[in-house]
Amino acid sequence: MKKMMLVLFMVLGVFVRCSAQVPEPVNQAVLRLTVVKDGDKILMRKTPYGWMTPAVYFKEPQSIQEVIDEMAGSYGVQISGIGLRGLFTYTFDFKPTTDMRQLYVANYVRGTLVSPSKNEEVYWMSMEEALGKLGATVPALKEMTKQILGKPDKVWGGAFRLFKVNGKMNSRVVEDFYPLAGM
Repeated sequence: MKKMMLVLFMVLGVFVRCSAQVPEPVNQAVLRLTVVKDGDKILMRKTPYGWMTPAVYFKEPQSIQEVIDEMAGSYGVQISGIGLRGLFTYTFDFKPTTDMRQLYVANYVRGTLVSPSKNEEVYWMSMEEALGKLGATVPALKEMTKQILGKPDKVWGGAFRLFKVNGKMNSRVVEDFYPLAGM
């Protein structure tokens, strides 16, 4: 009986110790797609968080091509000329992780815009208007998008620190833009 109780307490101790362990925070990869139509319009989405270009967290066992094709399809568009234009990092004042932001640009071929979620609306918007709305959501998003569209002959790197001021997302440059590769 004593042995049985001892084994029971040992098993219980291991169970309590294992269940009390909190998983480590995990860095994430985000794929962001800027779809350009007629050379001067961008596919934009209005979400509860503000205005953004389409993006997904890279979580499923898929290739980058599959993720981008699925993302474009979820907005009702077919695209061509997909190109990686930026690799940027976000660190945060409010969480202990880093996001790797992969920014891709593609050309609209055909399709009718649809919203993949009841929580967002989708629009074609002039580049100037889109950049203004991106900046009002997260200044870093505007700066990254402006860089990759304005200087498309390179893949750009850079880093930003995100923080909140009165509940509104803000950012500051940690590393200025630098070329990772030329085209």
